[in-house]
Parts: sequence; structure tokens; C-alpha cells
Amino acid sequence: MKELQILRELLNDQPLVKWLGIELLDAGSGWVKERLPFRPEFLQPGVIHGGIIYALADTVAAHALLTRVYPDQWCATVEQKINFLRPVAEGAIVGHGRVVHLGNRIVYAEAEVFDASDQLVAKSTATLMRLANPSRLQ
Repeated sequence: MKELQILRELLNDQPLVKWLGIELLDAGSGWVKERLPFRPEFLQPGVIHGGIIYALADTVAAHALLTRVYPDQWCATVEQKINFLRPVAEGAIVGHGRVVHLGNRIVYAEAEVFDASDQLVAKSTATLMRLANPSRLQ
């Protein structure tokens, strides 16, 4: 599947994603599923910090878009809203991202984050902008 290959290539060039430890589980045209293993450094004070959950939601929304436009284009998040629904104290979290509307310039995506028991932890909506791929400008 070409989407999996695209994302594997991208993950090698994204230092923050690699540092966080986000792992690609599955992908198709306009959607992704990625996992973030638990690390004690993510706790603040006894639950995973919201910024870590947000980072996963932002990543899966962007990666869902990139399955549709990469390598010709890149993207940037313009706005993202997230609702945190329950705390997570341990275990991996899994993010599902999908493109809802693919415009010529602006894209609307949704992301959901689940805990190890498959309970919904957070739900997010994102507006992303399609950009020229910086690696193609060189």
C-alpha cells in the first residue's frame, strides 16, 4: 500500500515524531492509525500531559492529509481544537486521523485518541493548509 510507504518515509524525516516514539500502525488514502508508547516522562503529575495527547492528535491529522498530497505537497496546521475526555495514567495511546474535507488549499481533518483499553481519551478537529513541499523547492 503506497500510503504506508509514504508515511514510513516521512517518519524518518520527522525528528519530533521519532523522539516521541510515534509508531505507524496502518494507513490508507486520507486516514492513519498511529501508536504512542507510554513513557514515564509523559506524566504530569500522575497522568499523561495533555500536550502529549495533543501532539499525537496533531500528528495523525497531518499524516492523514499527507497520505493524499505527499510528495508533491506538505502541510501545516492552521488551527486545532481538542477535547480531553478522560485521563490516561499508563499504557500506550493510539491516534486515528482522517481527512473529512480536502480543499485545494484548506483541509479539515478529525482525530481521535484512545487508551490501551480502547476508550476514547480525546477528540480533535483540525484545519490544515496545503503547502509546497520544502524538499521539492531545493
